[in-house]
Amino acid sequence: MPPEAQGRPQGLPGLKAVYGCVPASFAPLSDAGGPITVQALLENIIQAADVFTTSPLIAQHHLVTLADPLNNFPAQPVIPLMRTDRVAEKAVEVLNDVSASLTTEDLVMLNERASGSNKENPKDVAKTLLKEKGFDR
Repeated sequence: MPPEAQGRPQGLPGLKAVYGCVPASFAPLSDAGGPITVQALLENIIQAADVFTTSPLIAQHHLVTLADPLNNFPAQPVIPLMRTDRVAEKAVEVLNDVSASLTTEDLVMLNERASGSNKENPKDVAKTLLKEKGFDR
């Protein structure tokens, strides 16, 4: 987990309070659950990690996502924000429609294509997804 997880309610204190889990040790990693964290898992340096569910590294390396039935880790949905006094109402409607249609699987795919081994242009990846979802009006 990131270094700040040592004191955050959803970090080590939450694991102890919510699940009665006290890890034998704590390895602070500052790559936000990215390749350094995943490599540490694969090399058995660590046995559990905090990785975003939208990371394509989970499926690529056949990692197991643990359930959190007691909701120690709050959901972190993607939420678009804009100033309504600067954007036309139609743009707000379209953004809301697109946002409502995005799934975790879509976000994993977007991340994989834009940052994975192919490193496609994010703008092109987004255009393709919008077309696939029928937003190419």
